[in-house]
Amino acid sequence: MLLDYPLPLPPIHLQKKFSAIVERVEALKSRYQQSLTDLEALYGALSQQAFKGELDVSRVALPAAPIDGESSVADAVPVPITTPVIELPETDLLLPALQDRTQLAPLLRFWLEAYRTQLGSAAFSLERFIAAAQTRLTELHSDDDFEWTASDYDYTKAWVFEALAAGALTQAFDDDGNRIELRAAAEQSLA
Repeated sequence: MLLDYPLPLPPIHLQKKFSAIVERVEALKSRYQQSLTDLEALYGALSQQAFKGELDVSRVALPAAPIDGESSVADAVPVPITTPVIELPETDLLLPALQDRTQLAPLLRFWLEAYRTQLGSAAFSLERFIAAAQTRLTELHSDDDFEWTASDYDYTKAWVFEALAAGALTQAFDDDGNRIELRAAAEQSLA
């Protein structure tokens, strides 16, 4: 039995010292976790403002001298931009969508398929599609701001998953960016 063997115990002052260290470490972990939560909330709020075009960065001061360990933008090797220009075609679906928001889904489906077929070897970018569609809608419906709603995002997301299931989009790993990308499959189409 284990209780029959004598176990050495550290002196009480060392036990108290260890306990104090553990308490400080736990307090630091708690503060860091709260800071992380606060930063994530701030990042989310700033991202939404930036996406909506409401973020004013004109008063943000740029550092005069480079930060130690950081390389300047000029030192970076430029990466050639190979993303195609998105051309969202005219369609009879546009007028009904502009008159009645509930008719936007067929237009989005038409434009998503048009965008997918224009990709070539470039990665599918939901952000670029949304920006192009919103710009196109604003050009044609300039009387007021045409903002995307949660249902518009949900419909677009559903289309992406449908395209993946049908093989019209495929997943590929981008080693340079260390992420998964969506690519168009040329021979597949969503009906």
